[in-house]
Formats: sequence, structure tokens, C-alpha cells
Amino acid sequence: MNLAQIGSEIKSKRVQAGLLQEHVANFAGLSRVTINQLENGTLKDLGYAKLKAVLDILGLDIETVQASELKNALAAAARSVSTSYRDVITPDMLSAMLRSGAAPEQFHPHLMALLDETPLPVVVKAIAEAATPEVPAKKIMKNLNLWAKQWKVCRTVW
Repeated sequence: MNLAQIGSEIKSKRVQAGLLQEHVANFAGLSRVTINQLENGTLKDLGYAKLKAVLDILGLDIETVQASELKNALAAAARSVSTSYRDVITPDMLSAMLRSGAAPEQFHPHLMALLDETPLPVVVKAIAEAATPEVPAKKIMKNLNLWAKQWKVCRTVW
């Protein structure tokens, strides 16, 4: 759920409760303009504490939901990083490399593409899929961090 969708729910609940935007704004310690932008989906950002104040006033809460059903992130990541190269990484190969931290030299460009270009939600889900009780996600993250430093990737999150 994004901020515009939340704003729509807030508007619906506010109208149902017979409150004006000004009332909600005053109760939450915000401006009426902020409430208007929130409800109309034009507000770019609102901190959690401020959003929670509005939600609490209206008796709403935020439930976490999985944004998209990416069925096999390892397959998507492997396909993505293999697009520009003759050698192809399979999902099983990618999983083994992530867990071991060892990558054959011919696959270094592929893994650099994973670190620099693959959407982070895909990378995070691929890490979760590759993780095992013996090699938890935390260890895989350490492997990615080491590769990122070794290969001097551009994306600074590692």
C-alpha cells in the first residue's frame, strides 16, 4: 500500500466520521493542506509519526502486506544478470555462489550486475531464497558486501 492509497482510506474514514480536514489536521497537529494533499495523493512524503497520528485519530492502522508476488527471485535475478553475457548463470548456480561467497572469474561481471543493477527487492528476495539454516541470509549479505568492496561497485548500499 502506498501513501496515495493510504490517503484515500483516510479520506473515506474521515468523511464517514463526519470530520472536516481541518478537524483531523488540528487533532494530529498538522496543517489542513497536509491532510488535503495526503487525501488527494499529491503528498510526496509524510513521516511515520505524523501518519500514525492521523491513522490513530481515525481508528485506522497499517497492515504490512507483500507488495508483489515474485515467485522465484533467484530465477529472476539469474535471468537478469545473464542477459548481456554469453555465459549464463542458472538459479542454482547463483544460489550456490551467494551462499559460498565464491564466484568463478567468468561470472564476476554477472555478479557485479546483481550488485549494481538488479532491483533491490529482487536481490533481497533472492537472498532469502538462497539462505539455509547452515548459511543464513546474514552470511550471504556479508558475501555480497565483500564482493562489492572487492569489485568497487557503484551502488553504495553494500
